[in-house]
Amino acid sequence: MRVNHNSFWLSISDLMSGLMVVFMFIAIAYMYEMKEIVNGVIYITEGFQDTEHSLYQELNKEFKEDLEDWNAYLDAKSLSIIFKEPDVLFEKGKYNIKKRFQAILNDFFPRYIDVLNSQEFRSKILSIRIEGHTSSEWHQDTSIRKAYLNNMSLSQLRASQVLQYVLKTKLNGSYKWIRNRLVAVGYSSSKVKFTNTGIEDKKLSRRVEFKVVTNAQEQLYDLVSIVSRGSQL
Repeated sequence: MRVNHNSFWLSISDLMSGLMVVFMFIAIAYMYEMKEIVNGVIYITEGFQDTEHSLYQELNKEFKEDLEDWNAYLDAKSLSIIFKEPDVLFEKGKYNIKKRFQAILNDFFPRYIDVLNSQEFRSKILSIRIEGHTSSEWHQDTSIRKAYLNNMSLSQLRASQVLQYVLKTKLNGSYKWIRNRLVAVGYSSSKVKFTNTGIEDKKLSRRVEFKVVTNAQEQLYDLVSIVSRGSQL
């Protein structure tokens, strides 16, 4: 029997052409999905920036007259309100809130929540973090490792104590919304502050921060998940 080599190579050629068409469609589909992801990321990022800018403006408008008196400041980059005067906050090495800081929290927190839980922002707030921070020092003869662990316990206790206290302030019916978002985190000395000369600023390192976390990252995960599911259909 004679084999038709021309027919054989023609079949191979047709097969390769078919595969190339399939790969081309796969590439086009992939590029389309990537375009959708990029467009989605741009949309979310622009919305995130608008939200952050608007939120910063509202917080600044609400508290600009009080921050200096409270020894606090509003950080535009992190959207954190930072209480930076350790002598006002707690006794050294303790976690009980001083009377002066209690009075500040009574004034600050209900107004803070009024801004965050407003119609403009409430759906965009993922969490509100109360962060406790310490300096790196402990007792003189304590090892670096032990000092870090001791400060971790102290910073967590301080953050938790502040959380418990603010939940007892006048929340104007916002308790459930706050409870579902409010968290307390102790960072020990992992985020100490430094002077311009690179030396640890131990006084400024001992602080409490109220930080807003928006849902932009959650939206990005949802976007990728939707596109991923679509590519599997």
